[in-house]
Order: sequence, then structure tokens, then C-alpha cells
Amino acid sequence: MTTLTPVFTRTYTLNNGVAIPAVGFGTFANDGAKGETYRAVTKALEVGYRHLDCAWFYDNEDEVGDALHDFLSKTPSASRQDVFICTKVWNQLHAPADVRWSLEDSCAKLRVNYIDLFLVHWPIAAERNPDRTPRIGADGKYVTDRALTDNPEPTWRAMEALVDEGKARAIGVSNWTIPRLEQLLGFARIPPAVNQVEIHPFLPNTELVDFCFAKGIMPAAYSPLGSQSQVPSTGETVRENKGLKEVARRSGHSLAQVLIAWGLRRGYVVLPKSSTPERIESNFRIPGLNGEDFAAVEEVAKGRHVRFVNMKDTFGYDLWPGEAQI
Repeated sequence: MTTLTPVFTRTYTLNNGVAIPAVGFGTFANDGAKGETYRAVTKALEVGYRHLDCAWFYDNEDEVGDALHDFLSKTPSASRQDVFICTKVWNQLHAPADVRWSLEDSCAKLRVNYIDLFLVHWPIAAERNPDRTPRIGADGKYVTDRALTDNPEPTWRAMEALVDEGKARAIGVSNWTIPRLEQLLGFARIPPAVNQVEIHPFLPNTELVDFCFAKGIMPAAYSPLGSQSQVPSTGETVRENKGLKEVARRSGHSLAQVLIAWGLRRGYVVLPKSSTPERIESNFRIPGLNGEDFAAVEEVAKGRHVRFVNMKDTFGYDLWPGEAQI
């Protein structure tokens, strides 16, 4: 039997002692319609989410900040300290002074004076224009800052300084591979607390997840529900996979609930997102998977490696060259 348990109250302890809610609400807005993020974040906070996953690049932190401010104003039982806020620094802002500017700009938009978790969004530095937009080359792609991409130590030192000053309670990375993590761990005074990466049954990322756990780095799963995109070789989608749908059917839960529960049972942070009020709420009613259901999802994931998020055509840089999609 699969039972409904209050796992949404679960927290993990990061390598610096900071507690992070196991389930966060992703704030990336697919269509970017004005007001969509405000409404979604408001609903998420009302439902009970206390972990907001944001990014400077999402260009909607002002709406997140307004939603948070308005929610706290009308909810005396909740305070800023109750809401864990993550944001990220984008590629063209990897120079030390720009790292600081990025955090301060995010804080201003979010209407907070510190960030709980500050991440380097991608391990690819880009050159920037005077207005802090990314410099675009003749090929229409970002111009890579080779020095900071090959050696991220100056960027990381700026991240560490923000922890020292109390502006960030924890720091980490996103989309970092094992070799890049090894490089970072080789010089980091403050090791990354989190590596936020794409994880779902079509990309279980087991080797990377295991490496992170072994090094005391908490994995955080974005796109935990997969993608509407098809597997190039088969046309299959996560949402139409027969094995996953069968687990949802027999458990009496939605497929999204099953996939979130699978990630939690694997032991890492899960970051679902939605703009639909009903789904925002149902995604927070998370079942505890029994052994049979967990094993069934694991069987679907076995041997798979299909990445849906790769911005190589924007960045002009491929983090996973020659990667097989299986």
C-alpha cells in the first residue's frame, strides 16, 4: 500500500548545518506572462511551500518578492526566516564584482536582505556588455569568458565572501559535472552545499547523485517531472511512459506526486513547478512510496540517460559533448 505522509515538512541538513526544505517551488515561468509568477508563488506559500527556487535569469524575482512580502504581511504566523530562498548568478556575471552585484540585485527584487542559498547557475562564464547583458557573438551565441570558465576560483572566492558577510547562508552550484566539481573541491575554502541538476526517471543521473552524496553535496532535482519533449530516438515522453503511469494508477496518486516521491526517497531536494493552482497544491500532497512502487520507478529509470535541458545553442558551449541519449 502507498500511503500519504507529510513529507512536505521534511528538511535536510546541508554540509554547513543549514536546514533546507526537501521540497521547493520552482519559479521559472514558461511563458513569462505578467502576474503569472506572483499568482503561482502566492498559491504555493498559501499551500505550505517554504522553499522558493529563484534565479536572476528568470527575470521575475520582483514578482516573487511582491508575493512573499504580501503573504508575510497577511500571515502573522509566518516570517522571512520561515521561507528558504534560493537564487542564482547567471553566466555573464561570474566576475567577482558582478557576483556581488547579482546577489544584491536579486535581494532588492526579492525584497529580502539575505539569501539562504546562492548558486552559480552554470559552470560557463560569458563576457558581458556594459549594461550587464551577455555579449553575443557573430554566431548569435554567448561569447564565452574562457578564463573564468576554465578557472572558476575567482568566482567562487566572491561566493565565499558573501557567506562570510552573512549575505548568503549557503552557496552551491547548478549543472556542474563530476570533473568540474572535483576541480572546485580542490580549491574551495567553503565547499558547495548543493548541486542543482536535471533529475527524473529518464535522467536519473545516478553517478552524479552518488558522487555528490559522497562529497557531502546535496543534489537538488530540477525538472523532476521530466519534460513534454520526446526522447529523440523513440518519441517517448516521461508523462506517457506505461510503467510510470501504472505506478500512478495503482497507487491512486498523480504521476507528478509519484515522481516527486521517488526523488525524495532517493534522498535529495525536489523542485517541482507549476502555474496551475490545483497542481501546485497536489504536488505538495506527496505520498510515501512503498518498496514495490519505488522499485517500479527505478526499473523505468534503469539504463536511461535523456537530457532535456541543454543550452548549448544559446551558450555556444556544450557541457556534455558527445553525450549519448539512451
